[in-house]
Amino acid sequence: MPSRNTRSRKQMVGTCRLCGTVGPLSFEHVPPRSAFNDQPVMALANDDIFSIGPDDEVRGRIQQRGAGGYTLCARCNAKIGRWYGDAHKQWVLDSANILRRSGGVVSLVHLNHVLPLRVLKQVAAMFFSVNPLGFADRNPELVRFILNPDSQFLPRGLRFFVYYNWEGRYRAWPVAAILNIRTGESSTFSEITHPPLGYVMTIESGPPDERMCEITEWTRYPYSAYEAIPLKIPVLPTHTFIGGDYRTKEQVYQEARREQPRSA
Repeated sequence: MPSRNTRSRKQMVGTCRLCGTVGPLSFEHVPPRSAFNDQPVMALANDDIFSIGPDDEVRGRIQQRGAGGYTLCARCNAKIGRWYGDAHKQWVLDSANILRRSGGVVSLVHLNHVLPLRVLKQVAAMFFSVNPLGFADRNPELVRFILNPDSQFLPRGLRFFVYYNWEGRYRAWPVAAILNIRTGESSTFSEITHPPLGYVMTIESGPPDERMCEITEWTRYPYSAYEAIPLKIPVLPTHTFIGGDYRTKEQVYQEARREQPRSA
């Protein structure tokens, strides 16, 4: 059984990161193409993630289709799009409108009209594409949650959070643990950021930033429930490619100057 994707002359062949089927893979947009992810993006080398500052020019391989990759089989890709795609698209459009009307400064509780379970399942599915092979094997209950539209059972220990994103870098951060120097607390999480929204999935821990809005409890709504949910979602910048970093641009540069060695 191949453990890595191999490209043939006409298609990409590998292991679906969701269902585990080995065969042809389709290009999975992360986030979905309908969520403003239809423009070329720059794919960075892993070594560059920690060295690029807020205003540095980004160099790498251009992905003409948008952010994503050959991570899911066509069957899983089609199912997720059919079951959850429209609900997620409307959620993203409404979020963009809130940000646009507020000029990127959202300080109030807004009433969100949403199909909550469908949106949560779409968000959960995205994390399989940004994490390596083996993530599904470690999270079989999450696989079942996604591939059964009516399931309202989310594995214990997994939590999901959202924030608005108005400025900064795109992120596709696989599961990693970080220590918050200010609070002394650690967080194990994966993160996906693409304006107007950023998502964080945590594992047996809290979020990397306490300001985030939790949507884990959207599992209590059935598949067809269309709800008006009041949410206070913060606006967080992402000026670096490092997951969990929500410093302003000024903070990034100030801390970089403090870390520079003083000349004799």
